[in-house]
Amino acid sequence: MKEFRKWCKAAERISPLEYGVILAEKTGKVLPALRELSGNTTENSTLLAIFIIASVYADGKLDETEYALMRPMLERFFGQEVNFEEAKAVVKAFSPEGEDLKNIVNRVADMIGEADPELKRDIITVCLLICAIDGKITRRERKYIKQLIQ
Repeated sequence: MKEFRKWCKAAERISPLEYGVILAEKTGKVLPALRELSGNTTENSTLLAIFIIASVYADGKLDETEYALMRPMLERFFGQEVNFEEAKAVVKAFSPEGEDLKNIVNRVADMIGEADPELKRDIITVCLLICAIDGKITRRERKYIKQLIQ
């Protein structure tokens, strides 16, 4: 877990300009790998998109900066535009303690557990970077994302 804390601190220190470059690189790797993992179905991509939104929203808020950062990725996942209100609505449909969200988290963790370690690191990096855009990854966000590692 000490490694995870270092990972979080590194994500919090990345400059806003670097975020876009790193996210573009990581999502460029993650999306095709997820399609392959899912047998070219969209279910795993959709699950991951919901997980990422919920990771950001784990601290109870989704701000415009976080949304702006993940918007291109969400649109690639869903194949259509996803506005700020729609992104918030997706998350609000699942309460952080709700069974539906817990089931999604478990499915995503299982799916990622089957992935190669590099893909797993890339997915966790994407989650951490999006959460860190406001300069801080909250304890609730860390706890939520940590589920991918276990």
